[in-house]
Amino acid sequence: MRKIKVAVVGTGIMGKIHAQSYAESGKAKLICVCDLVEEKAKELADKFNCRYTTKIEEIASDSKIKAVSITTPDFAHRETALQMIEAGKDVLIEKPLATSVKDAQDIVNAAKKKGIKLMIDFQNRWNPLLIQTKQTIEKGEVGSPVMGYARLSNPLSVPLKMLSWASKSGPEWFLFPHTIDLVRWLINKEPEEVYATGKKGILKERGIDVYDAIQALVKFEDGVFVTFETSWILPDSWPSLIDFELMLLGSRGRIGIKADEQGIDISADKFSRPFISGFQYAYGKNFGFFKEPIIHFIDCLCENEEPMCSGEDGLIVTKVIEAIVRSIKGEKVIKIER
Repeated sequence: MRKIKVAVVGTGIMGKIHAQSYAESGKAKLICVCDLVEEKAKELADKFNCRYTTKIEEIASDSKIKAVSITTPDFAHRETALQMIEAGKDVLIEKPLATSVKDAQDIVNAAKKKGIKLMIDFQNRWNPLLIQTKQTIEKGEVGSPVMGYARLSNPLSVPLKMLSWASKSGPEWFLFPHTIDLVRWLINKEPEEVYATGKKGILKERGIDVYDAIQALVKFEDGVFVTFETSWILPDSWPSLIDFELMLLGSRGRIGIKADEQGIDISADKFSRPFISGFQYAYGKNFGFFKEPIIHFIDCLCENEEPMCSGEDGLIVTKVIEAIVRSIKGEKVIKIER
């Protein structure tokens, strides 16, 4: 079988996972990786025995490359996506699709016009815990959805140490895409309006002018309402990289998940609960649900099927987050345009 030739733009944490997943796939061949920092691009290229470049134009102009993963920072998706789409390449973009509705709409419109496949990497749709949740809801075991709660937060070390570009994002763009897409997928209802509040101060004092914490009440179709919370200021003594809790109340039952509790506690220099189900590297291979949507993307290209997480899905999530930011600033309810 002829393998689909692919490239990865962005060699950070997720870029490495995309590259690893393609390298392991029997249906894809990693041709090139790209990063503005040449040393990072070269290091990843050496690992997977492929080319590297610091110029996205070289990937766009390479007719052998049929598909591209865009794993650049949250704010830096638009131009790369439009270049790859214009070149006729199918595109997989890390969440969020974009950090403005205009940019997200431009990407979706360009993909439709060009007739290429566009997928957003909403990994939680492949998380076994959440697949079970989806199946339980679909079986009607908890009845129709009534109310929900979703919280996803990070310790201070994420904006202060892990993300050099944190000041150009925020917990709303870095974390809300996961939970907003997840809840919309689980309850199968569209968001209609939002009221939100947020606070700045702790991170701003450290030179990162973003929200410390946000709470948003999102009203979905049929009167279903869900509270979303996120923050970037958990103490670094928090035992996990994430604080992830989900609750859905139905007309006949309730589902509750503590997704940061992975079934392992380690007491050493400090107490920790490692986040292990998304990504583990062992025996020369990548394990975990982070790789599954990447494999799904390649499968869709091979079988000429539409990906599960479409550009429209990414656009809706961006609309909700932009509405949340507008609601905070205006202290009012914001309607979400269809």
